[in-house]
Amino acid sequence: MKKIIGFILILTAVGLVVMSCKKIIEKDPKMVISDQTALTTVEGLQTAIIGTYNALQNGDLYGGNIQACQDMLTNNVKPSGEGNIVYEETQMLEKNMSPDNRLSASFWSNAYYVVNMANSIIQAAPGVDMDSSVANPILGECLFIRAMMTFDLLRYIGNQNTGMGVPLLTEPTGIEGKPSRAPIEDCYAQIIADLNQAKDLLPESNESRATRWAAYALLARVYFYHGDYTLAEEAATIVINSGKFKLDTSLTSNFYQALNAEIIFAMMSTQTNTSCGTLNNYYRKASNGKFSPAPSLIKLFTFTGGTQDRRFTTFFTNIDGKWWTTMFDDRYMNVPLIRLGEVYLTRAESRFNLGNTVGALSDLNQTRRRAGLIDTLTIDPNQIYYERSKELVFQGDNFFNMKRLQKQKISDDQLPWNDVRLMYLIPQREMDVNPNLVQNEP
Repeated sequence: MKKIIGFILILTAVGLVVMSCKKIIEKDPKMVISDQTALTTVEGLQTAIIGTYNALQNGDLYGGNIQACQDMLTNNVKPSGEGNIVYEETQMLEKNMSPDNRLSASFWSNAYYVVNMANSIIQAAPGVDMDSSVANPILGECLFIRAMMTFDLLRYIGNQNTGMGVPLLTEPTGIEGKPSRAPIEDCYAQIIADLNQAKDLLPESNESRATRWAAYALLARVYFYHGDYTLAEEAATIVINSGKFKLDTSLTSNFYQALNAEIIFAMMSTQTNTSCGTLNNYYRKASNGKFSPAPSLIKLFTFTGGTQDRRFTTFFTNIDGKWWTTMFDDRYMNVPLIRLGEVYLTRAESRFNLGNTVGALSDLNQTRRRAGLIDTLTIDPNQIYYERSKELVFQGDNFFNMKRLQKQKISDDQLPWNDVRLMYLIPQREMDVNPNLVQNEP
């Protein structure tokens, strides 16, 4: 019914160990899966997929940095004074990232490692004798993972000023490939094609893997960010009307309960393998969290609902005059990546942009009502923006949403949405070995 990844440490069976210190383009396909015979059986392919899911939970990916770095770039957080802020984090907070920034460089290498893993499985699967009922989910999962990872690479690195996206890898590649950056529109076309194929291959129900609904929900997100509001509404409606999900009345269960009614795609920690350690280190007070919510974020909540908003009273607390978020306090918390709350808000704004204000109001009030707020009888772009910012706070959306809306005053530096200082730079080590790459420059 939903996708929850319970990460299993079995990577040594197929050599699926993420080595962020290596250049992704130096990883020959034979090194990605150290024993190529592992990809010649159904068992080997399944083990490789679990390893690919496991790589997604790396702290430099969905284990924390994809979510937290966008909060640094928007200045939704400030140093708490209790955890040590490192050089790379200071660069993000001050919007002066260099090509050697470890956070952005490790994001690049780990993201392309995951893409290469998925591509290796996609390439090997046709050579394995298996029934379509087994083969289809395997291919669907890899297409879904490749699309999700490529989309977030594009959101952090894509340059609307030049039209350059990111290297678009659809087959295993090594250093000899020297891929160049594909146009942004080509990247979107590939991401959408992958998801359209994945949704037809994935099962409707699977408690531990990607499902058809996860593909539709991600497709709604991609269409939404691309400005294809008709298609975004259609994909969101399919998820909502599936009847598989509902808004959970308990806000904390989306983070602290392994399986709940709202989660469409998420990662789950276990007692021996947590997927949330980086988020704990950034935000958890008991771990001397590096960041506390910025005053501007507190003001957003108090200005638009204050103590009536359960998202504020549940996930924010003031201790000795300093604000903290409690969202990531559980050491074994769930890390939601797509929830029904987001799907409702995606459809709300899509409907508003298509002139369907009645439908947009209905969707907007779904999340407001769950948060303890009274229904609003009017709707405008600011209301939609505020509601999305609050519902998805600290969950890796606000920075990208501001860029999508072409906001002109992002972060404390009040930078326009397309300022290169708000883009990740391609790691210098990649530029040094690949003459086909073009850097993001002013």
